[in-house]
Amino acid sequence: MGENKALMEFRGKPLIQRQIELLSPYFKEVIVGANDPAPYAPFNVRVVPDLLPERCALTGIHALLKGAARRRVFVVACDMPFLNPALIEHLYATPGEPDVIVPESDRGLEPLHAFYGPGCVAAIEESAQRGAWKATDFYARVRVEKVRVRDAEWAVDGRSPFLNANTPDEWRTAAP
Repeated sequence: MGENKALMEFRGKPLIQRQIELLSPYFKEVIVGANDPAPYAPFNVRVVPDLLPERCALTGIHALLKGAARRRVFVVACDMPFLNPALIEHLYATPGEPDVIVPESDRGLEPLHAFYGPGCVAAIEESAQRGAWKATDFYARVRVEKVRVRDAEWAVDGRSPFLNANTPDEWRTAAP
């Protein structure tokens, strides 16, 4: 994108502000994973940096788990503008104590819209030692509950809650 997607304006406000406002009623604390806390100072949230050397989604998940005080952590990518609180509640209500609660959408697993528990930390660290940096590379070492969801059933403004705006064209399509 050429700029910090979290700070890009989406419907009149920075996308990160929209996400913080949407998530705050559901969670005691919203934490941002970022290596530079300065851009997030206006949003009055705690920022946790990566603790592992690679810069990728997996290291962000790890940092959030290490920095959170809660047992389960909901992790969502900063470029998903159509979060659906009802879907987040649906995932959270998954029974038992799995280490990961991940939606399986029409496109497959959605690891950047999932709940993670403390049992993931050691598995992520082991994955990092092996150089396996994909967000799901540690799943085989933990208890994973896949929750099948159809995008259309959880759509917001007709858009999938898993839509990532990763390019300028995707951003223009998502932002109207």
